[in-house]
Amino acid sequence: FYLSYWEKHRGGDNVASVFWLYNRTGEAWLLDLGAKIHRRTAPWIDGVPDWHGVNFAQGFREPAQMSVLDHSSLGLAATERDYRAMFDMYGQVPGGLYGADENARPGFTDPRQAAETCAMVEMMLSDEMLLTQTCDRAWAERCEDVAFNSLPASMSEDLRALHYLTAPNMPLADRQSKAPGLQNGGPMLRFDPYDHRCCQHNVSHGWPYFAEHLWLATDGNGLAAAIYAPCRVTARVGDGTPVTILESTNYPFRDRIDLAVSIHKPNRFPIKLRLPSWCATPKITVNGKPQELSIGAADAVIEREWKQGDQVSLKFPMRVEIVRWAKNKDSASVRRGPLWYSLKIGERSVRSGGTDRWPAHELLPTRPWNYGLDLSSDLVVHDLPMPKDRQPFATKNAPVEIQAQGRRIPQWTLDSRGLVGRLQQSPAKTSEKLESIVLIPMGAARLRISSFPIVSPNGDGNPWIGAPTAKPALPAKASHLYENDTLDALTDGLVPVSSGDQSIPRFTWWDHKGDDEWVELELAHSESIRKVEVYWFDDRAIGGGCRVPDKWGLLYWAENGWVPVENASSYETVLDQFNTVTFAPIRTTRLRLTAKLRPGFSGGILEWRFK
Repeated sequence: FYLSYWEKHRGGDNVASVFWLYNRTGEAWLLDLGAKIHRRTAPWIDGVPDWHGVNFAQGFREPAQMSVLDHSSLGLAATERDYRAMFDMYGQVPGGLYGADENARPGFTDPRQAAETCAMVEMMLSDEMLLTQTCDRAWAERCEDVAFNSLPASMSEDLRALHYLTAPNMPLADRQSKAPGLQNGGPMLRFDPYDHRCCQHNVSHGWPYFAEHLWLATDGNGLAAAIYAPCRVTARVGDGTPVTILESTNYPFRDRIDLAVSIHKPNRFPIKLRLPSWCATPKITVNGKPQELSIGAADAVIEREWKQGDQVSLKFPMRVEIVRWAKNKDSASVRRGPLWYSLKIGERSVRSGGTDRWPAHELLPTRPWNYGLDLSSDLVVHDLPMPKDRQPFATKNAPVEIQAQGRRIPQWTLDSRGLVGRLQQSPAKTSEKLESIVLIPMGAARLRISSFPIVSPNGDGNPWIGAPTAKPALPAKASHLYENDTLDALTDGLVPVSSGDQSIPRFTWWDHKGDDEWVELELAHSESIRKVEVYWFDDRAIGGGCRVPDKWGLLYWAENGWVPVENASSYETVLDQFNTVTFAPIRTTRLRLTAKLRPGFSGGILEWRFK
């Protein structure tokens, strides 16, 4: 029986549905079905079997889900272990996610690596499901991290468009492909209501599932405020009496939450309130009377006879923290309570498709973004008015700003495809003047720098090496071109560091395997040529599907068509270097390279030079 790649890694979704039905019918065969699905699902209990971003977000919870059958701690431990494995390698960034655009790739850990919108909503759902199963506040906080800092910026402010990929550091959101710096090619950063495949479907359940998990049932037939947001909950509590609790708050932008109890007769039941781990001095009052809280407790449980009009007030003071990412060049991010903060970058929206009602658009920066943080000065918080349009996740509406100090790093630029340059080791050396910069909540910043280099106040530090600049490429044609690659890579002048270099653009014939292929260059004018150098792309080091070809050759355009070069030296296929072929001088306006691909493999070229 055939199992597709997708269902094999996402079996936990089916298990959740089976267990949901069992809890309502009690039919024993459903437990057997759940066990069968588990046997046919990828073995998440043995480690991370797949590094696809959305597969991970949906799949890592599966061992914990199955643990409800045998009440073993092994499944819960495996889920936590898989979570930490992903985040320890690819999630050393703010925003609650990890770089997997579309897969998490060895060496691609910089905050410019992005996450799919699909992964955001699936990670939130996994967090929410694990919260209901374990009652561990860590899962609530992990859910809030994604919901407040990443998901809002994946969509336009009016919620009419989204983009496929969102990164913590992303000062340009245009339609140009960012591959291979981002694994997905195409206009992955453009906000588009019609494009971006699966994300158009998954995004719809992000906020509804979030709202569904704000309040949960708890022991003693009570209620638990698990995740905080403005809402209203109605449930039967205590002896079965209906109660409605109205939650009024501007959390996560403000630190106060008010609960108003409405119940037609007094009734005794517990209300459990999650105490955030980031808050050192939480305060709770009931009808104005302070409640005693245990130091370091994860929850506050208030069990009493509740009556009509009772009021509960929570206050969670938020302090500014600087988080250093030792595994990401010792960069720094600013956090305050549940929110991370990003550089406020001026935006210019440019229409690039769609319809008048549902437009697609790009976001371009209008001000410099390449700042490093100077931590010698205090960071000052400014509370601003809450927006009247009830959209606080907008650059112009951000209800909180943090005033900071920074210095520009001129060598920190966009690469040849418009992707922000990788971070380099902090502290970064710069002689630029000290400037006041503004930080806004990360979820309100669609153009953002959220992981900053640190700059020294006295101008010393590590010199920043500018990214290589691509030169204009020659026009080219090929028998086949993979949609995520580019013919420009052939002659853009970017020299690889290895045959597996994925930091620069490449040309490949993927997914053609084992057949005869060709690629050709059109010269600006007739030239005399006697030598060609080819740097082959080969990703065997990461288990990819491209190899150097079995054999290759060169043709040039003559009066009577394509002609092989004469007296050629050997056509080599050596890894990690240019392969040079010399031949009798020719004069032509077009060059063609032919290749016989290895059986079962494709191939490609990183750079092609000639003299």
